[in-house]
Amino acid sequence: LVVDLDPGPGTGLAECVEVALHARDSLEEHGISPVVPVTSGGSGLHLYARLTGRRTSEQVAATAHELARTWEAELPDLVVSRMSKDLRRGKVFVDWSQNNAAKTTVAPYSMRGRERPTVAAPRTWEELTEGTPGQLTHVEVVQRLRDGLDPALPLHAGRGR
Repeated sequence: LVVDLDPGPGTGLAECVEVALHARDSLEEHGISPVVPVTSGGSGLHLYARLTGRRTSEQVAATAHELARTWEAELPDLVVSRMSKDLRRGKVFVDWSQNNAAKTTVAPYSMRGRERPTVAAPRTWEELTEGTPGQLTHVEVVQRLRDGLDPALPLHAGRGR
């Protein structure tokens, strides 16, 4: 499951973190755990959760859409689940459509093709709650891995690689 938190005009990573914390708790209440936050390497934040593999992409997308609508109802001043760009000012768009089989989503540890490349970097929840983290460069991500910090590891637990 991928939840893409995309800050609209007037919002940023801090607002994405606020929505991410709410989403994590909601997902865990629905039995979806662990949830791994990933700074996208762009402007937002992604949440990744391992599923059992028993659902089709259509079912996962439908679940993600329903969750996004629920979060919009619970946090109406902060969250929008509808794709219309004119609704996004001052809000975080929960892009549930990233779960559609035809979509491409940047995977954790992927570099973004920019003048100053940043990485879709798995983060710890502590990093998010102890201050708003910025996007990381490949040098920073490699150092984190050398130091033994791989927040995405729970997504792989119990699976062969």
